[in-house]
Amino acid sequence: MKTVTGKLTILSDNTVPGKSDLLGENGFSIYVETTDGNYLFDTGKGKAIVHNAMVCQKDLRAIKAVILSHGHADHIGGLPDVLYYHRHLPVYAHPDIFLNRYRLEADGQKKFSGNPYRKDFLEKKGARFVFSTDKKEIAPGIHLTGFVPRETDFEGGDMENRYARKNGEIFQDLVADDQSLIINTAEGLLVILGCAHSGVLNIINHSMKITGMDRIFAIVGGTHLGYAGTRQIEKTIEILKNFHVQHLIPSHCTGPRVGARLSMEFEKCFQFSHVGMSLAF
Repeated sequence: MKTVTGKLTILSDNTVPGKSDLLGENGFSIYVETTDGNYLFDTGKGKAIVHNAMVCQKDLRAIKAVILSHGHADHIGGLPDVLYYHRHLPVYAHPDIFLNRYRLEADGQKKFSGNPYRKDFLEKKGARFVFSTDKKEIAPGIHLTGFVPRETDFEGGDMENRYARKNGEIFQDLVADDQSLIINTAEGLLVILGCAHSGVLNIINHSMKITGMDRIFAIVGGTHLGYAGTRQIEKTIEILKNFHVQHLIPSHCTGPRVGARLSMEFEKCFQFSHVGMSLAF
């Protein structure tokens, strides 16, 4: 398989470095520069993407496609602002990004938690959706996982109170549209997570099956461990140590408590994520 070189830069995340002109938000986005061209993985919640791209000197006009990890507002909210710079732009996504989703709060109230935009609205803005539920190679050495099989018995996150409606039917929302970006580097796989609703280890195992690679260069993005129970956190740490990851950069939904724990368990490879952080590969 072809190896890819390049650099990624975080444009949207929950934290920013001190004394910075960058803006933080509860969202996630990464600008990915590769030998094949530039991509934008997720678009944040929408308040910071354009501003942070300008501060980081990353040209939103220079991307060849947007990749959406899933259909939650904190990952898709900035898409209209990105489309402003393009007449026609491919947008890779799972078709479930337009599901009517909600969370059931403790008081019984339903809180909308899905995509805030209609498909036809985004298409009028210039989005050209490329839908797929399966793995997909978007360029040599660059893959999307598509649907990630849920094979572990301990990666559940906070799925119990998530629901969706489709064709009049209400069902538990397992966020089947959750997908990650895999880049084959000379040092191993670079796995870029959105929120890892399907589980970090499920994603890693699926990525290895897709590519035939068994080395992990870096894991970057939201792990959703900030919402996980003790068993999931402990098992994830235990098994993750077997992969000898060179760079572990968890962000967004990882949360400060779990982030601090990971920094101690993976001291040699851990980096605190923040807006403006870059990683060469």
